[in-house]
Amino acid sequence: MTGGRTLAAAALTALAFVAAALAPVWTYALSLALFGLSHVACELRYLDERFGGRIDGRAWRQLAALLLAIAALRAIALAGVGDATARMAIELLCGGALAVAVAPKLRRNGPLAAGLGLLALGLALTGASLAPAAALVAFAFVHNLTPLGLLAERLHGPARRRGLLLAAVGLVALPLLLVLGGRRAVADAFGAAIRVDGPLALGTLADALPAFVPGPWLDAPWARDLFTAAAFLQCMHYLVVIGWLPRLGAGDVAIAPKLRWPPPRAFARAVVAATLALTAAFALDFVGARAAYGVFASVHAWIEVPVLLLAVGGATTPRATTPLPEAA
Repeated sequence: MTGGRTLAAAALTALAFVAAALAPVWTYALSLALFGLSHVACELRYLDERFGGRIDGRAWRQLAALLLAIAALRAIALAGVGDATARMAIELLCGGALAVAVAPKLRRNGPLAAGLGLLALGLALTGASLAPAAALVAFAFVHNLTPLGLLAERLHGPARRRGLLLAAVGLVALPLLLVLGGRRAVADAFGAAIRVDGPLALGTLADALPAFVPGPWLDAPWARDLFTAAAFLQCMHYLVVIGWLPRLGAGDVAIAPKLRWPPPRAFARAVVAATLALTAAFALDFVGARAAYGVFASVHAWIEVPVLLLAVGGATTPRATTPLPEAA
């Protein structure tokens, strides 16, 4: 990442930090409406181009079927069909099955990779059996940390150290500061009150807490700090996925995506058009648009499970004949 881009990222980080501290619900809602869909599209393309060659045909068919099942569950939820707890439990089971789909490759890459796959499966089974709703909320929170793993896999040498240091500040250190009560320090520094309202029909901070705070913790004294950190973390997730990963590209691997993506400019135009349409939908009915967006978001969030398992497990893929320059 060049000096100018680093400064721009730092300015956006500072802006998001102050905004989340002073108006967490507005920050959560506006960032979701403006950048949610574009970050889903950008990440799916990046993951397909970077990792598509590491997934064989059989595993890919299994992953695609499971992801379609998860999307279908979210779509069914829009119509209010079936029991919500049962739907969430089935989604977690499908998520655990994603780890099973890549288990053969994980076993070939040693005990660490296999152990991580078993851990992912165990967490999914535990969440499905004990507290599906709380487990999915926790998954939504942790999902925003995945750029750390993607950057660690993509970058090498000094670029990795610099990149992970920058990412750790935005994705770990600053959210932790907000969890520990930093929002009040920001309010005091600016002489402003913390807004607890939200846009349109989203309601207040108390109404928005379930998006990122598991049910058993909703009444905890630090629940609002946790939501504030999550709203900021969401912004940082978007910043990395939209502003950083596409610039890095597939790197030194032979690009073998499973899907046919349009050329970059056509892709960008399509993403902008879809984003404008969804933003208008959010303005008209935020709750309904968020539920519809969740169908697409669930696919990109769950695909990260097998992808990161393959990345940590050292799954290999054919290298490009001419390595591309490192960008960080």
